[in-house]
Amino acid sequence: MLKQIKDFNNPDFAIRYIRKHKNILTKLGYAYAGRLTARGFKKGKILDSGCGSGDMVLAMAENVPGYEITGVDLSKPLLEYARAEAEKRHLTNRVKFLKADVHTLPFDDNSFDAAFSINMVHWVNDPASMLQEIERVLKPEGYLFIKDLRRSWLGILENEIRSALTTEEAGKITEAANLRKGTLSKSLLWWNYEV
Repeated sequence: MLKQIKDFNNPDFAIRYIRKHKNILTKLGYAYAGRLTARGFKKGKILDSGCGSGDMVLAMAENVPGYEITGVDLSKPLLEYARAEAEKRHLTNRVKFLKADVHTLPFDDNSFDAAFSINMVHWVNDPASMLQEIERVLKPEGYLFIKDLRRSWLGILENEIRSALTTEEAGKITEAANLRKGTLSKSLLWWNYEV
């Protein structure tokens, strides 16, 4: 369950969230599509766990026609926006958005070729459980991408950053989730776990 689900179900908050995150999520969508394509992955099923407004999913789908992408989230206003955008961009045959809890994904084991959790870990009460669930639905040879805010001195600036994890905490959570062997890295604002 999200720490602040009431905010994400508030339409005014959702509008502010979309305005604030649209550009970065779109850029991430193009970047991740490029990374997957560079690894030879041009066709398959992708999960975005905690897709929010769906802007990353939509950018990936527009960039690579072979992707079938499912985004899940609990926010009704954000999912409504994502579905409307998918329809407007004529992507509904390859992109779907479902209301689902990231801790109990409504998919069979080994359902996806790639999975993403972007800027989600710091929002949930039990990140290890969420990551275990992503691991469950990801095929054994699947690609896994986790990216989240990294707590640092910038935490004095905004509550969202204060609730983020340090890289060390992220390492402990990915280990507790028993994720497949990957690489944990950090930058000024983000920590990343990638397989």
